[in-house]
Amino acid sequence: MRISDPNKLVGKVLEIKTGHDMTEVIVDIGDRPVTATITAGAAEALNLHKGDEVFTVFNSTDVSIIKDTKH
Repeated sequence: MRISDPNKLVGKVLEIKTGHDMTEVIVDIGDRPVTATITAGAAEALNLHKGDEVFTVFNSTDVSIIKDTKH
């Protein structure tokens, strides 16, 4: 997978806080954890679990989560 966005970091999922509509995903990227809030449907589709390796993609207003499903 290739992503043009230069603001991406690899990390591991530390914690997942699932709500009815939204899910908070806390990712360890090294220096400090980052938190992304995504829809509950997106979290389910990504099949996220504690310890999963993910990419965090940043822009000025949000953080996205990407998981390689080939593993």
